[in-house]
Amino acid sequence: MPTPTLWSQANILWLVFCLYFLSNFRPIRTKSSSAVSVFSVERLCLLLTAPFAFFPRTHLGPLALHFHHSQGLGVLGFVLVVAGLAFSAWARDVLGRNWSGRVVIQDGHQLVTAGPYAYIRHPLYTGLLVGIAGMSLIAADLGSVLGFLFAVAFFWLKASREERMLENEFGPAYTYYRSHTGALLPRLNHV
Repeated sequence: MPTPTLWSQANILWLVFCLYFLSNFRPIRTKSSSAVSVFSVERLCLLLTAPFAFFPRTHLGPLALHFHHSQGLGVLGFVLVVAGLAFSAWARDVLGRNWSGRVVIQDGHQLVTAGPYAYIRHPLYTGLLVGIAGMSLIAADLGSVLGFLFAVAFFWLKASREERMLENEFGPAYTYYRSHTGALLPRLNHV
């Protein structure tokens, strides 16, 4: 079981982050969208991320085995949660009206290449993955690592769908942008 105080504080941060996203919700006018089947691998990965990454009490058998007992690693996990969520919030703010929870091209959609998007094409996902990695360090069990791996698969699949739509919408401008940025991590030439 994770350190109760760190776990509780990290969960409060995730709750505040979710409320922040909900407070910025607005209806959008969709120009085109990329639907995904309810029974897709992408959806399955999302459905499996939640219980494994955020509900360690559901981890039974080998999934409950701890990979560390270090308070220091738990604190590092908390720092990763803070940094990851802050980075995602920054990415969301930079996207502004271009943001949508679904993979869509909106009316008047713009290609955003400023802020974290100057280095990473999907910084919002990167921040969420860093935050989930932090939760894995706090929970410190194999089930939480599995949740992180499902999250990586989910965000990679969703980012791939976004890439195809953005390529279709922005053509050579997006091809050029993609050649100079990393998908989830910055390219070495930007570091």
